[in-house]
Amino acid sequence: MKAQPAQTVAAFAPGPDTSARLKTPAGRTAFVQTYCVGCHNARAKTAGLVLEGIATDRLPEHAVIWEKVIKRLGAGEMPPRNAPRRPDMAVSKAMVAELIEGLDFGAAKNPHVGHTVIRRLNRLEYGNAVRDLLNVEFPYSAELPRDGGAEGFDNIADALSISPVLVDSYLKVARKVSNLALGQADPSPITEQFFATRSQATWQEGMPFGTRGGVLVRKYFPRDAEYDLRAFLLPANLSPLEGVRFFHARVPVKTGPHSFIVTFPQARAQAEGPVPDLSGLGGLSSGGPLDAHGSAVHPKILFLLDGKVFKQFDVGAPSASEAALGAAAGPPILGRAEITGPYNVGPPADTASRRHVLICTPKTGAQEGPCANRILSTLLRRAWRRDVSVKDVRPFTAAFSKSRAGGDDFPSAIAGELRNILVSPAFLFRLEFEPAGAKPGQAFAVNDFELASRLSFFLWSAPPDDALLNLAAHRQLRNRAVLDGQVRRMLADQKSNALIDNFAGQWLGIRNSDHDLEGFTPDAAAYGAYDKALGDGFATEARLFLQSVMRENRSVMDVLTANYSFLNERLADNYGIEGVKGPGFRRVTFPADSPRGGILGMGAFLMPNSHPATTSPVYRGKWILTYLMNAPPSPPPPGVPPLNAEPQNGKVLTIREQMERHRANPVCATCHSRMDPYGFSLENFDVMGRWRDADSGTAIDARADLVSGLNFTGPAGLKQNLAASPEVFVGATVARMMTYALGRPLDALDQPTVRQIVNQTKAGNYRFADIILGIIHSAPFQKKQIEQELP
Repeated sequence: MKAQPAQTVAAFAPGPDTSARLKTPAGRTAFVQTYCVGCHNARAKTAGLVLEGIATDRLPEHAVIWEKVIKRLGAGEMPPRNAPRRPDMAVSKAMVAELIEGLDFGAAKNPHVGHTVIRRLNRLEYGNAVRDLLNVEFPYSAELPRDGGAEGFDNIADALSISPVLVDSYLKVARKVSNLALGQADPSPITEQFFATRSQATWQEGMPFGTRGGVLVRKYFPRDAEYDLRAFLLPANLSPLEGVRFFHARVPVKTGPHSFIVTFPQARAQAEGPVPDLSGLGGLSSGGPLDAHGSAVHPKILFLLDGKVFKQFDVGAPSASEAALGAAAGPPILGRAEITGPYNVGPPADTASRRHVLICTPKTGAQEGPCANRILSTLLRRAWRRDVSVKDVRPFTAAFSKSRAGGDDFPSAIAGELRNILVSPAFLFRLEFEPAGAKPGQAFAVNDFELASRLSFFLWSAPPDDALLNLAAHRQLRNRAVLDGQVRRMLADQKSNALIDNFAGQWLGIRNSDHDLEGFTPDAAAYGAYDKALGDGFATEARLFLQSVMRENRSVMDVLTANYSFLNERLADNYGIEGVKGPGFRRVTFPADSPRGGILGMGAFLMPNSHPATTSPVYRGKWILTYLMNAPPSPPPPGVPPLNAEPQNGKVLTIREQMERHRANPVCATCHSRMDPYGFSLENFDVMGRWRDADSGTAIDARADLVSGLNFTGPAGLKQNLAASPEVFVGATVARMMTYALGRPLDALDQPTVRQIVNQTKAGNYRFADIILGIIHSAPFQKKQIEQELP
């Protein structure tokens, strides 16, 4: 179909009649015919999109198509800048507004709910469920396989498959944790090894101030007993398993969770923060002259249990056997720690977990049945996250009676049924049931218990507590005031740290992504100043910053525009910021002209979105499009040539110049014209996030020319550009949080709900708690849809 004559284009010039005309189907059709059909017709099918012949008077019938148009037209990316006919931005925005109004009006009458498959608890949720059920910190998460991921999250139902290996792991872990909870753990000694994985040259988060390196072990000790604690040194050139010299101490430990630290004291201890508790040792002095690391030439090694030093050793010089293995001189480094035990085991302790499970104690044989029924009914209600019937409990009480008849004592028989509960489908999966007579495609409200689980796993990554279950049992969660009160209570609870740690870390791709901190190390030749301590510092900065935005219920826009962050001396030095001393992180406010502040100035984003030796405007631009704008670029086509870094006419090219040469290829230009400008604006930040003014001897050009025709320069210009359209980043944040909350990818039909939440939270400046409430009150969160049958 041919485009309409040129006089039709003139009718779309900005003016008082533009919006009125676009409110009519004829006006919208004329817009599409004039500006879109030339490429998106039935013959060309550019980008797989056909707009020719699509009715504009029944927008919801083609919602998937129109949502694509809204995204590209609203960003000013279509029609392309070289198109023969291109409306100005005001006309494009008016068209977008009319499309949104039509789609959202239709969605308000028939909200999209979407279908989610049955969800298995991921590893974190499983551990939290065990913790809440048994009142014991789950110590066996490392024994469960890593979860699959999708959409950047590890709680997406489609990715949480179950395999024979996982089933076997559940069976093993259930046996261990049930015995541990009731003090029935096997008393045979075992050895566990814990390797030093972080930098050993500097202070580490979680360690006492005034120390460097070491290993921190948080472990649940299953019996009152003695345990052997060992530390193996790793002089230079030796692997962790080759450390032949070790230090050893045997210590009595009570049943329960404890922390064991092996570390080295710094001679120049920091004045701020807590220091190791040296009570009983007559003080601590590394003594002697200092080496370049600030450690004593004849240093000591410390053993701490629950924050208190209980043993210290003189390290001395490398042994002859170490020297024979090729060990070089230098400050000692810890290779690994070991814990072996238990020895001299005491009787099962009356732990909080044991008391939490054994809520009654039978005095006679006649009391055993009712007591077991009470214990198992309580466990099942919490484990299955709903009220249970006599029929539900009967198989477990019958199995308990059989165990007792076979010679097990009362706690052992309960432990056996606890194992069965921990591997039951109703515990491992978040089961939601369909009402009788429901038809494919039908949407219906989830019941109160299912809503309680949706709420708790969203905010806590954990099952509902008794307060939520009791409200669900009385069908009170449909009362908006009650529900809002529970949300406020849950956000104030320490369990909501899971929302901060689990959602926030994945929300912006800082972990569990193709470009995250864990999988990135800069090139040693180009960035020799980097070490693991700096990388850990980047992660801590991002976590504390996002924690502050969420905990303080700030606007989500502060993620981009905040004028503060959390730094220690190492990060401050890396960023070129003066006045920050010591290893402890503290809140630092930046001056108005600082390029720092917000996620865009953090190493946690800048470094992994680089190449090991050079920055990458492509990776950084792609990250901005994906995580900040919810507009990810298409995957690159096959056969795309790599970036050519060769000099041109004898001149070493900057990264920008190399990219501009790469974009000369028309195949590459389409996607790179969207991504690269955003990345160019951040070129003043090198791979490690340090500020620089030149690249390869040429002054940095941080100008960004967007395909929309807008332009800006540098990080400040980028922030201003993003802040000028807050609905874009807020919409992307809502979409990411909805994906996390629902456990499924969003599709085009979810966009009216996203926009509704954005609009509802605008008056409050898009605060986090308001967004959370908007998601919880939305139709997709409150309802369930039966999957449509395939034709």
